[in-house]
Amino acid sequence: MPDLLLELGVEELPASACREALAQLPVLCEKHVGVAPTAVYVGPRRLALVVENLPVRTADAWVKGPPATMNEQAIEGFARKHGKTPADLVERDGFLGVEVPGRPMGEVLPDLLAEIVRGLSFGKSMSWNGDGMRFSRPLRWLLAKLDSDTIDFEVAGVRSGAFTFGHRFTHAQLEIFDTGAYLGYLRNARVEPDQVARRADIVRQLDAVGPWSDPLRKLEEVLFLVEHPTVVVGSFDERFLKLPPRVIETAMQAHQRYFPLGGTRFAFVANGGDPDIVRAGNERVLEGRLEDATFTFERDVAAGIEGLRERIGVITFFAGAGSFADKSDRLVELVRDLGGDADALEAARIAKADQAAELVREFTELEGHIGSVYARLAGKSEAVCAAIEEQYLPDSAGGPLPTTTAGKLLATADKLDTLRISFALGHRPTGSRDPYALRRCAIGLCRLASEGGSPVAVPRTAFAGVDGLLDFMEERLEGVVGIPVEFVRAARSLDWAGITIGDVATVARTLYALDGEARSRIREVYLRADRIVSDFTDTGAFAESLFEVDAERAIAAVLAAKPVGVVDFEQRMTWTASLAAPLETFFVDVLVMSPDEALKTNRLRLLRTVRDEIRSAMGDLSQLSG
Repeated sequence: MPDLLLELGVEELPASACREALAQLPVLCEKHVGVAPTAVYVGPRRLALVVENLPVRTADAWVKGPPATMNEQAIEGFARKHGKTPADLVERDGFLGVEVPGRPMGEVLPDLLAEIVRGLSFGKSMSWNGDGMRFSRPLRWLLAKLDSDTIDFEVAGVRSGAFTFGHRFTHAQLEIFDTGAYLGYLRNARVEPDQVARRADIVRQLDAVGPWSDPLRKLEEVLFLVEHPTVVVGSFDERFLKLPPRVIETAMQAHQRYFPLGGTRFAFVANGGDPDIVRAGNERVLEGRLEDATFTFERDVAAGIEGLRERIGVITFFAGAGSFADKSDRLVELVRDLGGDADALEAARIAKADQAAELVREFTELEGHIGSVYARLAGKSEAVCAAIEEQYLPDSAGGPLPTTTAGKLLATADKLDTLRISFALGHRPTGSRDPYALRRCAIGLCRLASEGGSPVAVPRTAFAGVDGLLDFMEERLEGVVGIPVEFVRAARSLDWAGITIGDVATVARTLYALDGEARSRIREVYLRADRIVSDFTDTGAFAESLFEVDAERAIAAVLAAKPVGVVDFEQRMTWTASLAAPLETFFVDVLVMSPDEALKTNRLRLLRTVRDEIRSAMGDLSQLSG
């Protein structure tokens, strides 16, 4: 069985496009060729896939036609369309169809490989030759081999062949005579096509030059920027060490993708060239950036945190949402509503001051952190400084939470304000667009409200008056709590005074943790009661004086014993589960739809009360599977 090789040669791709291609190529190969690739290789100048032991023919197919009971005219028309007679058709499961034999793989691969190339899509793409095809960067060559045979096809004016190219600066065109020779030829031409091997090589070289760090996670980007990685060590003048360490690291990583080595040393990954010349050039670039950072840092310090805060009134938060001064005022009110102390309120007041800092304009990655530095220089308390540092946490689905109480409150207020303002202005995310990162914002808010030793009590009423926001939040909560979504959906129907987002998460987790048999029993009686009273619109209270059966009195006794003011959700669930036994007896012993209208109404009122109490304590149990 032959091996297939497909390589797309392109102008240098950005790392984001490389990651997109790495995700799409296996799917496209399986879709069009019918087999998952054995390997996918992605680098800045080439995208490639290899399929080992490819079948020599495509699979036989059966084209489904009309039902066998269809009239003769329809059957004859289907047969004629496929060059057959009705006698040639094959019946399967009551339908007639045509058996289409597979074709030699070599015959179909040109069209299939062209479909793979055309199927690649990128978040940012371009058209370069006027034929309408879009790609991340211009397509320059195509290499396609089936063992030693070259597969001929054309895409976007580029015809496939048996040639690839080595390292841009050291090697020219290479002819690949056989699929199995591909990796060896490229490695001899100073190209490592395998991204896994490139990453391991970069890490090995970095480890060899000393302890290194990657605070902005640039390794996964550098991985797709080089074909022949060479780690080079440089250094900068020690006078720059007076800058805050994070400023130095950001100057290294934000634009240059360098790796700090501690002190005045740093490492970078080159794609070739004379190490001494490359080192000198990168040292000059970094020192220039550090000079700029020193200048802007000193200007910010001279202005001071209060001076910077005075400037944020002319900086727009986003269109329609006022300035950062307006946002700061809203943060103070929200932190106060959430129960923040003096430190939390002071942190909220000056949290956005660094939006006026020149250093943040140059390095947006420093927002929050540099504000905490300036606050510390101004003599603010450590609690205030820590809260400013933590205000954007968590900044990813699995990112760390703030560790301080003031930080948690400020981070919660910041996300809550962004969500409320955005939704009020009609900026709700769509399936493909989320320009304000509101999904990430909502996930962070859900985590702040439901995780950690002291989650923030975010009341549901905080989302009142903003159409669709509470549902949007609680839909994100379904993916945060780590249990089947049906339990969160059940808990979302809870409605009591002062209920918080954290309460919904707690009830969902407690409901999930209940003994399965006990939960199933209460679910069944809940569903039965709900079915009976679903159309019952009376709102009166039941009267114990109208009870005729002990089962009615037993249910009333359990209702009377309901815990009051209990915050122990497990105890609340235990009480609710105690309704199961008397309800089961009630459904056996009591005729709810009594011919006596007063008895019927009273029993319906009792069941409605039971249904509402169960829903209040445990949620809508109809959301749970049996």
